[in-house]
Amino acid sequence: MDHFQAKDGETARDVFGRRVERYAALDVFSDEKYYRPLLEMARPASGERVLDVAAGTGLLASLMARDAAEVVGTDVTPEMLSLARDRIRKTGQTNVSFIEADAAAPPFDKGFFDLVTCRTAFHHFPEPVKVLGEIYSVLREAGRFVMEDVYGPDDDALRATRESFERLVDPSHVLAYRPSELEAMLSAAGFSVELERKPSARDFSLDLILRLDRVEDPEDRAAIVAILDSNLDTDLGGFSASRVDGELVLRWRTIIIAAVKN
Repeated sequence: MDHFQAKDGETARDVFGRRVERYAALDVFSDEKYYRPLLEMARPASGERVLDVAAGTGLLASLMARDAAEVVGTDVTPEMLSLARDRIRKTGQTNVSFIEADAAAPPFDKGFFDLVTCRTAFHHFPEPVKVLGEIYSVLREAGRFVMEDVYGPDDDALRATRESFERLVDPSHVLAYRPSELEAMLSAAGFSVELERKPSARDFSLDLILRLDRVEDPEDRAAIVAILDSNLDTDLGGFSASRVDGELVLRWRTIIIAAVKN
């Protein structure tokens, strides 16, 4: 597996701490329809304890709490957790809580949870094997882990192109792992993969993404446009760019993997 470092040593906590106001103002990912594919595979049930790793603004945790007995969300970014707690105060849910914690060092007892989820965060983890080991530890026997994330292409040259784009847009990006890499890491951690799904792709304008991710440097913006224009309509691993009426439109497809603790 290739290894990459986040740009300039910036962490997800650094980057998302700066973005929190944009996420509140441009919360394009808060539509429940984007969460349904993962929820359908996770199947949180009455009586279950659920852990949502890298919970962000807390929507997934809130949705799972409709069915589960208890949901705990963890994240490394205090500003995001503040938004998550505000969300829960507004819903009035009493079975959801949030804790500031690193995915590689969760403060929970072994076998405490029935289900662990992680949505669109795995590509930020510099130590994915360690994270999976910790998730395995906090799950009960035969507990379930369901993750959703972007993924990279098998072709090395295309992967390098995609990674160049990703790190310009998101300095905390580490690597869009290939499906085969995710499967291998899960197996090595002690999981059995039960189901995989690639939901329908989502389209976003480049302008929206640049505003959401606060990419304001003119040179970075120019480099991003150059990369995309040089690879129009090329599949970069569930990711591609097209020009629609002269505007760059980005299409992302994620992979959802449901696994069981052996």
